[in-house]
Amino acid sequence: MKFFKLKILFILLFGFQCYSLLSQQLTPPIHNYSSTTYEAASQNWDIDVDEEGVIYAANNQGLLSFDGQTWELSSLPNGSIIRSVFVYEDKIFTGSYKEFGYWKKDDTGELFYTSLIPKLGKYAMQSEEFWEILEFNGDIYFRSFGAIYKYDNKTIKPIQNIVSNKMLVYRDKLLFAVRKNGIHFLDENNELQNLPNQEILNDEVIVDMAIQGENLIIGTREKLFKYNATGCKLLKDTKLMNELESSELNHIMTLDNQRILLGTVKNGIINYDEATQSYTIFNRNSGLQNNTVLGFVEKHGNIWLGLDNGIDRIEIDSPVEFYTDDTGELGAVYDLVFYNDKMFLASNTGVYTFNNNQLEIIKGAEGHTWNLEILNDTLYVNHNTGTYYLIQDRLMPVETSTGSFKISAVPYSRNDYLISSYTGIRNFSRKDDSIYNLDSLNFPVKNVVFENETSLWAAHPYEGLYRVGLKNNFKETQFIDKIKIPDGGNRINTNVFVINNQIAVFNGDQWFKYNSFKDSLFVFEELQAFRKHKMLLKDAGSYWFSHTENNSLKLTNFDDENIVIAPGNLNNRLVKNYEEILKNGDSLYYIALNDGFARLDLARYVKNLDDVHISTPTVKGFLNINGRHSLENNPEIPYKSSRDLNIYTSFPVSEAMGLRYRLRGEDTLSGEVKNGVINLQNLNHGNYELQLLAVGPQAKLAKKNSFNFSIQPPWYLSNLMKLVYMFIILSLVVLVYWYNQLKLRKHQRVLEEKFEKEHQERLNNLEKERLKNQINLKRKELANTTMVAAKKNEMLMEIQNELNKDKSSFPNQFKMKHILNKINRAIKNKNEWQVFETNFNELHQDFFKDILDSYPHLTSKDLKLCSYLKMNLTSKEIAPLMGISVRGVEVHRYRLRKKMDLDKKENLTNFLIKNF
Repeated sequence: MKFFKLKILFILLFGFQCYSLLSQQLTPPIHNYSSTTYEAASQNWDIDVDEEGVIYAANNQGLLSFDGQTWELSSLPNGSIIRSVFVYEDKIFTGSYKEFGYWKKDDTGELFYTSLIPKLGKYAMQSEEFWEILEFNGDIYFRSFGAIYKYDNKTIKPIQNIVSNKMLVYRDKLLFAVRKNGIHFLDENNELQNLPNQEILNDEVIVDMAIQGENLIIGTREKLFKYNATGCKLLKDTKLMNELESSELNHIMTLDNQRILLGTVKNGIINYDEATQSYTIFNRNSGLQNNTVLGFVEKHGNIWLGLDNGIDRIEIDSPVEFYTDDTGELGAVYDLVFYNDKMFLASNTGVYTFNNNQLEIIKGAEGHTWNLEILNDTLYVNHNTGTYYLIQDRLMPVETSTGSFKISAVPYSRNDYLISSYTGIRNFSRKDDSIYNLDSLNFPVKNVVFENETSLWAAHPYEGLYRVGLKNNFKETQFIDKIKIPDGGNRINTNVFVINNQIAVFNGDQWFKYNSFKDSLFVFEELQAFRKHKMLLKDAGSYWFSHTENNSLKLTNFDDENIVIAPGNLNNRLVKNYEEILKNGDSLYYIALNDGFARLDLARYVKNLDDVHISTPTVKGFLNINGRHSLENNPEIPYKSSRDLNIYTSFPVSEAMGLRYRLRGEDTLSGEVKNGVINLQNLNHGNYELQLLAVGPQAKLAKKNSFNFSIQPPWYLSNLMKLVYMFIILSLVVLVYWYNQLKLRKHQRVLEEKFEKEHQERLNNLEKERLKNQINLKRKELANTTMVAAKKNEMLMEIQNELNKDKSSFPNQFKMKHILNKINRAIKNKNEWQVFETNFNELHQDFFKDILDSYPHLTSKDLKLCSYLKMNLTSKEIAPLMGISVRGVEVHRYRLRKKMDLDKKENLTNFLIKNF
């Protein structure tokens, strides 16, 4: 073809050129903890680990500990450098210059140091530093370069003054590597005895020893020996010996019956396989911070290294291995493929090959590269400057008018490809090397997915999705429809896929599928369990997904297979929003990282899932604003100091994906533990249970631990105050009862008084009525008596008048006169007046007194007239009573008015009745 001939000519003219960047092997995960991370000195002379997995390092500034969450530094009282550390039961023994002792946590979880030097008594210690500590038969032994000391939990005593480099318990014997004098052991009398069959070690300076089954591995600076019951022999591996000669052995650890881990002074760690006589080296070039290994310890497959500069951790048997470019030349990897027995990497700095642990950049491929695609046995490259293909290790241009994201084969044509570029879609015909621009589609397209023979879906990097209709062999557009994401979904980084022959759309959070009948997107119900999971790769009947928030990977067949690769397994190094995974072989997967790539052996990973270690989370400190609290019993926190609680957790390094907490009690809270601290604020008083939940690598709860505490009620709700409140309430009840009783009695008294008053009033009314009736009766009696007296006097006066008329005709004048006198005396009878006066006074008390007080000049006759007038008698009725005529009564009344000085208009009778 003409186009390809021109490209071959271009190669012949300019030639092939490539250059090497770096040669580096794949390494297991290596985690670095620098001095700025743990905030202590750089040098760490020794390192050990307890049963829970907490790391302790002998640091230049003190005892350094790491519980998987936080680093803590505990300094010696004299501030001395710690040279050795050994964990035994609940104590951490340390040795330094002329000092050794142990650290132990108090009931609050804080480490405190106890020096054992005072137990030496008067023994004069020389200028000694203690470089090693171990346990033998329950006793603790401290080794300096000049002596051995024994601590039996009660006393300290020196047992040998020898120059030794190493001590070790082997076959129930405590061995010592005596400088240039082989290996010795302590007998029952604490005397040194020579280990048999070790003549080969004479004049050798032993630096370390380790146990491998029944064998004892012995190391000098440049050699390795193996000792057992048959004797001692040199390990004859010339290549390894040459390596040790240049690296200088410092420490030995056996991993199993055939692997030995060698820590060196100059070249990091040598992982030696005795069966194959091969080894790998992990040094600064592989990811260590420093090549000088001062101490190491193994726990749950992790090798912890105390370095001359920092602390490192190697997951020595991890099914994940890494290629890391520490130089920064490679940059972030966006895609990777295997082509012509080579691995090709597309990064933000260009296209590279990786072959035989050699990384090389392809000349002319410099610059940001988005995608690598193998189509019809040709490797195509989507580059920031255009679209290229590889021929004889050199990139040749397909078109360079603009940058491109991806190239896709048209499934309905053998020779047509579609290029998703910065400015739209281009049709590239492999048959005649022609390029056609789809002019009406002039916006950036990240990638395309074919729906059928006449339509496709185009993903815009920033503005969502478009559905495009095509004709004329995908060279012209029929329609371009903007697709609306339901519920206002995110448009940026929207991706489109074909899953089970359905158009599936993922917008970073939710999955949707296209309904062609309704021409719109709906929630993909079958993928609801995969929210926040973006699809990366279809792998036979399974699919790989990446979590958009925590960057974990998941392999699933949507049924019983669900394998999670925790972000920690990949050192949290995935390229965010551009995750990429490549399968190569039955079980090997290559994963693009932001500074290289990882290789995952899925079969080994799945096999190891049954043996995954998840550490148990614990509470190591409980603090409020006033300080620490005891952890032995459920702490009770005063309400006043419980407004801000900090709970420090210990969660040693393991395969866990994370640590969560759940608080149950008066308040219910849950969340993720970050930096080892749970901060609880403004809790209500009451009892609480804090559950620490360790999440396993398959996102399932693996370990759980509980911690109980309580917050005392505020002072106004304390038990004492409750008694006070009860007393007050009872007092109030009594007071209310007493008050009600008083009120009741008062009310009863009022009622009684009211009843008494009403009763008295009734009695008074009755008495008044009786008196009134009596008065009325007396009045009537008085009136009747008066009227009778008046009638009697009137009749007597009429008789007197009749007699006076016939007085001369009466024969006996004397008798006549006597009769008239009797009649006259009867008319003016004083007894009758006295009776009247008495009865009148009973009806009208003080009448005469009152009227005399007002008118003292009245005569008895005037008073008599006044009394008759008071009784409302007429003059005609009065006249007989007074024994005078009616005329005489009128005259008397007139005179009385004068004496009283009454107005003419004033009625005398009314005046007397009214005023007296």
